[in-house]
Amino acid sequence: LQGGRFDVADRLFHNLGSSWRSASAENQQDVRELIPEFFYLPEFLMNKNGFDYGVTQTGKTIHDVTLPRWARGSPERFIRINRQALESDYVSKHLHSWIDLVFGYKQRGREAIVALNVFPPYSYEGNIDIDSLDPVMRESAIQSAQNFGQTPKCIERKPFSQRTVVRALKDGNLDFGSLSYLAPLTPPFCVVGAPQRVYLRPTMTDNCKVGMSGQINSSVGDLCLVKGQLVGVGRTCTLIIPFKKYYRFGGPNNGVSVHVASTSARYREVNKMLSIHDCMHRAPISVAKASLNGMWLATGCVDSTVRIWKYDGQNIDLCETLSGHEGGHITCIDICTVFGMIVTGCARGNVLVWDLRTLTFMRRLRHPFKEEADKLPGAVSFNPAISVSINQRTGNIVTVVGDHLSVFDINGKMLSSVGPGPDYTAQNPPSCAVSSDCPEWMDQGIIAITGHMNGDILLWGIDYDRNKLRLRHVMPQKPHTCRITALRVEGDRQDTLLVGDESGIMSVCKTLQLDHFSQQELAVVTDELRMGVKESDSFLDKKSFSPETHNWIGYMTGAD
Repeated sequence: LQGGRFDVADRLFHNLGSSWRSASAENQQDVRELIPEFFYLPEFLMNKNGFDYGVTQTGKTIHDVTLPRWARGSPERFIRINRQALESDYVSKHLHSWIDLVFGYKQRGREAIVALNVFPPYSYEGNIDIDSLDPVMRESAIQSAQNFGQTPKCIERKPFSQRTVVRALKDGNLDFGSLSYLAPLTPPFCVVGAPQRVYLRPTMTDNCKVGMSGQINSSVGDLCLVKGQLVGVGRTCTLIIPFKKYYRFGGPNNGVSVHVASTSARYREVNKMLSIHDCMHRAPISVAKASLNGMWLATGCVDSTVRIWKYDGQNIDLCETLSGHEGGHITCIDICTVFGMIVTGCARGNVLVWDLRTLTFMRRLRHPFKEEADKLPGAVSFNPAISVSINQRTGNIVTVVGDHLSVFDINGKMLSSVGPGPDYTAQNPPSCAVSSDCPEWMDQGIIAITGHMNGDILLWGIDYDRNKLRLRHVMPQKPHTCRITALRVEGDRQDTLLVGDESGIMSVCKTLQLDHFSQQELAVVTDELRMGVKESDSFLDKKSFSPETHNWIGYMTGAD
């Protein structure tokens, strides 16, 4: 925008290649730099609103931004690779040079002149007293600042030190001292120091005893860790994690009651009822979900309505009633306060997305396999929505509808879907699913975990270029032998999985660490790191491995 209007077409940002050439070589007055959206928001490169940006002098109509050839016409691929470059070792090693130019000693004076890093004098902090200028110059300076920006504040007068890049291999061998530095950038559920490997194992099991009274079975409904202790509640309950309480729903009062989930200095008795809230719906509540911050409660009813409530630790106040599921009772809900989203699913297989801020309908997630099945007489009931889960970092949505696992982006575009086949059978479909908080640029990370009817736990990655879900790992040790009813991802590094089943058994499963590997296993991992092996091609060529290592690889990956 220039003066509140779109600039002429030739001067608009519409081609990455020409903009790069202009800023880097052809035009010394072009001082543009990449804004944060270049590293996380592909939508800003697309003209989805259909604005008329005009026509250039060469006759080209300005629409979507023209991308480099390596992006293959995909803004998502461009942003993902751009972010991977930002997080690369090369950028880490050279980041101090950019800081010197923008915030450091090369911003002003002789060093700035030598570095060709000089800008108009009125763009520097403290160079002019804007109140002392005549009206014409003052307006000119203000317009320049609004349209072209200002030079940042100089925060350092000496060179910034170069960042030390830590790697798992040092002199050809594993460096265990580097693992603590590598952990923050390790994808969810990947082994620290060896992100090409995924291995999950159970570390403890327990029986769920909280919120179980009155249930027709022993199914676990929700679970979390409180100061390292596993806390689970029954199927008709949902945890209010910050308050160490839980809601109980499904009773004849068509409301909820609030109970103590874990003892504290104030509440010494688990399951103690703290309050009752009657007549929250006109019919029984079929599902409820509390937000991670505990401030919001979403309840779904057998009459297909969803109601949103605000909870302050004492009172529950109705904010809105949401209607749109066309007669199917609500089966699953998830809330994300980070992106202001609510996702609801019903017995008819419809999954709807709502805006938490305005409490209005946004979109319906389209499942092509369901739409095809719905065309057949009597087939609708075979594709209920079983589970929905939101990635708290990207806004991506994981759904289980019928026997299909699907992943959507924040705008409702289906990224991938998988059904019965080589990964799981029609007799053992997903009974529960949860999304991790894996960002898109971490290609090796686990984006979703599914629990199945026979107790299997499957961890899934995704190939964004091929729009294909990949089964990364099947947990070999099975603490559960019946239907999985609850899953939650825990840990700052997203390396802990909490699991509950319909028999009331709960387990804590954690990613295996390198220091627990045997010498033989470490030798394989070291070879992989030396060769730069990634998950997608980890075991295409096994000729260099011994027979014992082949057996171990099959065990670690579940491969034949």
